[in-house]
This record gives sequence, C-alpha cells and structure tokens, in this order.
Amino acid sequence: MQGWSLLTPELVLSGLALAAMTLDLLLPRRRSRWLYHFAWLSSAAVLALVAASLGDGAARGAGTLWIADSFGRFFKLMVLLTASLCLLLGLDYDALPERHAGTYASLMLLTTAGLMFLISATDLLLIFVSLELVSISSFVLAGFERGNRKSNEGAMKYFLFGAFSSAIFVFGLSLYYGAAGTTRLVPALPGSPMLLLALLLIFLGLAFKASIAPMHFWVPDAYEGAPTPVTTFFSIAPKLATFAALMRLFGTVFPAAHYGLQSLLVGLAVLTMTIGNFTAFFQDDVKRLLAYSSVAQAGYLMIGLAVGTPRGSEGVMMYGFVYVAMNLGAFAVAQAVGQAEGSYDLSAFDGLASRSLGLALAMVFCLLSLAGLPPLAGFMGKLYLFSSAVESGHWWLAVFGVVNSVASVYFYFRVAHRMFFRAPREGAGPLPVGPYVYGGIALAVVGVLLFGVRPEPLIAGVRAAAPLLP
Repeated sequence: MQGWSLLTPELVLSGLALAAMTLDLLLPRRRSRWLYHFAWLSSAAVLALVAASLGDGAARGAGTLWIADSFGRFFKLMVLLTASLCLLLGLDYDALPERHAGTYASLMLLTTAGLMFLISATDLLLIFVSLELVSISSFVLAGFERGNRKSNEGAMKYFLFGAFSSAIFVFGLSLYYGAAGTTRLVPALPGSPMLLLALLLIFLGLAFKASIAPMHFWVPDAYEGAPTPVTTFFSIAPKLATFAALMRLFGTVFPAAHYGLQSLLVGLAVLTMTIGNFTAFFQDDVKRLLAYSSVAQAGYLMIGLAVGTPRGSEGVMMYGFVYVAMNLGAFAVAQAVGQAEGSYDLSAFDGLASRSLGLALAMVFCLLSLAGLPPLAGFMGKLYLFSSAVESGHWWLAVFGVVNSVASVYFYFRVAHRMFFRAPREGAGPLPVGPYVYGGIALAVVGVLLFGVRPEPLIAGVRAAAPLLP
C-alpha cells in the first residue's frame, strides 16, 4: 500500500480527468461549461496536495518504475501551477465551446498527469508510456479549434513529428535493453557503442517535447494554431517535465561527462538558443515570436543540463520556476490582445499602452524578464545558469548565453515599441480583459517582480529540492 500512496497526486488527477469525461455525458449542454471550472479546481486541489508534501525530503520508490523525492515534487509543483493557471485562462477564451468542455477538461488533466508520471519515472517503459499519454492528448488539444485551418495544420505537424520522435525513442529503448538487459535506469553501465547510441536516440526522443533543436520544427506552427491557453501550457509544462527526466538520466544515472556526451549537450545548448533567438527576429506574429522565444529558453535550460554540476541543476530548477511566471504572463497578455483584435499580428499591439496601460506594463515586465534584464526574476535564473557554466570551466558557453540574451532584447523590444510608441488604430477604445486572464497576468507579474527583488525563498527551496538520487 505504501507504493500506491506515493502515487496519490497522479491517481487523484487521473480519477478527476475520468470524472470530467463522465460528467460531460451526464450534464445537460447548457451546464457543461462548469466543467472548465471543475478542471482548474481539480488541478488546484492536486497542486495543494503536492505543495503540502514539499517538506518531506525523503526519497522512496514505488516498485522499480517510480520514485517520489523532493526533486520530483518541485517539478510537479511547477507543472501543476502551469496547468491551473492555463485552465484559468481558458475560462476567458471564447473559442473553447461549451459542448466540448468535458473533452478539453479531461485532456488537460490527463496531459498533466502524464507529465507528473514522466517526472518521477525511473524505467524507460514508464517514460515511454508517459510520453505517449502526453503526446496523444496534446495532438487533440493542438487542433481543438476545428474550424481554424492553422489549428488543423499545427496539430498535423505536431502529430507527424511526435510519431517520428516516438519511433526514435522506442528504437533507443530497444538498444538500451540489448546493452543493459533491462529497461530500468541502472547506473554505472559500461559505455559500449550500443549503449551510447541508445542514450543518443533516447535523448532525441525526449528533445521533441522540450523543443530542443533540431527537434523543434513543429513548435511555431503548433503554437500558432493551438488555442492560446493550450499554447501557453505547451510552452511551459512539457518542457519542464522533460528537463526533469533528462536531468535524472544525464545528471545522475548516466552522467554526460562520464559517457562522452557533454560536448554534444553543450553544442545543442548553443544551437537551440541561437536558432530560437535569431529566428524570432523575423516573426510578425506574436504567438510565433513567443514560440521561437520558447525554443531559446530551452537552450538556456540546456546549459544547466550540459554542465552536469549541482549548481547547474539548481539553475535549471530556479530558471524553470521563474519561467512559469514570465512566459505565462506574456502569453496571457497576447491572448487578451488577440481576442480583442481578432489577430496576433504585431500591429494588433499598436498603442496598447494608451488603451490598457496595465496590460502593456505587464507585457514589458515579462518580456524583459525573458531577456534576463535586472532586477527581474529572469535575471536571477540566468545568473545561476551562466555562473554554473563558468564554474565548470565552460565560460564560453556562458558568453554564448549572454550574447543570445542581449540579442533577444531586440525582438522583445519590437513588441514594446508597438505598445508604447505607435498610435492605436482609429476608433480603438479600452481593451476588455476577462477577470480570469487579469488574475493570471497579475500573479505572473507578482512572481516576475518578487523573485527578482527577493529571490532568497526560491533559492532556499531549490537548494532543498535539488539533490538527486545516485
């Protein structure tokens, strides 16, 4: 029974997802919109359950597939926080119809449960099953606006790339089984060519979910076409959960430096942040711009994974936490503007400061935090990541990170320039903002400012949760 008790948050969330499906069949259509409220309340309840267990520093295994430790709880907290806030944003998103409320609610909860399983998995079979649960649910969510051709196109590209990455992962899993004789993540295996190829293929399969180059090509189209609350969720939760799995794999079980993979991870970190930032220069759609920004953020997180030091792990966790706030805030403002203007083009942001100064300031705070400018929270996260590279002797990796951060200021300021230095279109009045979107933006801005000015509580939490199992 102890093993099952460790799975309580995941089982509760999965049960609530099934309950949403059942209620969708029983409730009359005119009341089915309450299932959107049911979904975010469910995620918030499980979030409280995980938060209550953060003080338990013990690491216990549930059989041979699963482990419950402080590291996993920290990442689950971030995933659940993202899911709760994105479900709140969905309450003010007009394109989500009432008749599909149960489907949307259950898919979001199942995706979140799959990410939680992924975070704590210690067996490649469970990792694969978790990825498939997340992927299948995500394919449907990406194409949820069935009348939108861009949504259909993005979902199809997401599906094709997802199928391709799953095949790569399974091939790597089979080679791993041939080299190790088990699918469990067993440390201290000899570095045979078969094992190294298996680890490379497994990494590529996971890189798809984290939008790490060169497995990032699905990102701009899927993010542009998906409903904006879903896009917000895609840009944060799967990325963080996948990095948790990668940190277990290459941080403790198969240290990248020990198996000669550190140079590869370092190169992919540079490639990912550079492609993300410099491709964003040419985007005129804010959702696509933020999509490439999300790719660049994966590159920054890769720095902590590549250096393979305790400080690097702390940097990933700290930056991941503040990334939830700053990326969610930026997408929430984009949702408010996009819904009001019927477009996510940069021109839709013209004169936003004169129409809604609060929204414009919130967007600027979040974008500058993504760029890593002080005294905002993104600066502290990047400081941890870049200092971990310097301490490990990879000072040039920190230089690449700083150069990319400086370059990203250009396309972030393109949005700021539109909001503050362009006149709004003729006849444009005050911008309407729904209460749930407003609340999400307010929480995001508080996080961006609070953890930038006073990061000590976050640093203490990260240091308590960062140690991994050997």
